[in-house]
Amino acid sequence: MTIEAAKHRVSHPDRDLACQETVEGALQDIIADANTKGWGTIETINAMEEVLRNLRLAYTEDPDAKDMNKATTDASSEPDPSNDWPAAEP
Repeated sequence: MTIEAAKHRVSHPDRDLACQETVEGALQDIIADANTKGWGTIETINAMEEVLRNLRLAYTEDPDAKDMNKATTDASSEPDPSNDWPAAEP
C-alpha cells in the first residue's frame, strides 16, 4: 500500500481529485484484505465510513492528535501553508 507524494500546491484546483486517486488504491486493498478475512464489501465500506467520521471528529477537537496530517477539514478551511511547497506544480 503506497501513497504517492502530493504533486500539486494546496491552491491547485485538482489537488482534491489527485488525493482521492492516490488513496483509492489503498482503500481498495483494505477492502480486498477484509474480504479475504470474511468481511463483506459493504460492511467493510460502512465500517471505513464510520471510522473516517470518527477520525474527522477527533481531528476537529485536536488537530495534532495521533500525529495526523494537518490537512484541511472542509472546503471553507484555510489551507495549511506547510503543504504549499515550492517544488509543487502551480
